[in-house]
Amino acid sequence: MTAQQLFNALFNAGIFVMVTTLVASLGMGFTVSEVLAPLRRVGVVVVALGINLLVVPAVAWGLAELSPINSAQVVGIVLCCIAAAGPAGLKGAELSKRADMAFAVSLVVVLMLANLVVAPLWAKAVVTGATVSAWTIIEDLLLLVLIPLVIGLFCRARYTEQAAGWKTALEKISNIALYFAIVLGLAINWSAFTSLLGSWTIVTAVVLVVAFVALGFLIGPKDPSLRLTGAMVTGMRFQPLGFVIIATQLDNDPAYLAPALVFALVNTIVVFVIGAELGRRAPSRRHGAGRAPAAAAAASIGTAE
Repeated sequence: MTAQQLFNALFNAGIFVMVTTLVASLGMGFTVSEVLAPLRRVGVVVVALGINLLVVPAVAWGLAELSPINSAQVVGIVLCCIAAAGPAGLKGAELSKRADMAFAVSLVVVLMLANLVVAPLWAKAVVTGATVSAWTIIEDLLLLVLIPLVIGLFCRARYTEQAAGWKTALEKISNIALYFAIVLGLAINWSAFTSLLGSWTIVTAVVLVVAFVALGFLIGPKDPSLRLTGAMVTGMRFQPLGFVIIATQLDNDPAYLAPALVFALVNTIVVFVIGAELGRRAPSRRHGAGRAPAAAAAASIGTAE
């Protein structure tokens, strides 16, 4: 194993630990009914699906084409934008402190399932004849979201008294893994990042991510917590699918890979920074706010947004 491969493995491990411990801790803070309740808000879910699966990829492609970057850079960046709901968006929602975390988890699961149908169509549009393995999406859905969530829900139901302490410990581990992943991600992608300094690639990536977050605020306009949740989840794209396409369809050509790496790094950092800044402006109470909307949703299930 080369040093680069080792660093990549450590970075991926950091992301894996960050997301899985966060999702497991969320599971320990909710009941099954509270996680499922947000899905009864059919109008909100439909809007979220439309924005994430149709509007965001179209906006990404359009803005990238309008920007002064070359065609290969456009393709590399857009491929990282076509699939919705990167699970790391849950961390951005948590950092914001006012997001509805039950809705965030539910939305990520629904969007990743919808990716199975929509993402391959966008991939073929961006790269002629591109194919996407459904297992790429299913694997991350299972390993990063569903299995940790089920474990967390089980622990809360079975070991209620201990679950609160475990939840706090997992949140701390998730935060440590977050810092570890960001630092390592910068180190790994430093050459690709610096090679594009002075170009429009980084600027384009930042503009796109900010645009995605802004579009996410259109989800659940009557409920501030849902709007914030939609913004964080929409802002974080499911970037691994883009790297799979670049590897399998474009032979890992650096012309496509370098801008994709830069976008992935920018996407992660910008969403986390926006979430953290919004969190600093939140009331001093803990982000248990996500639990209140979930309980309210369970109590008023028939309400349409």
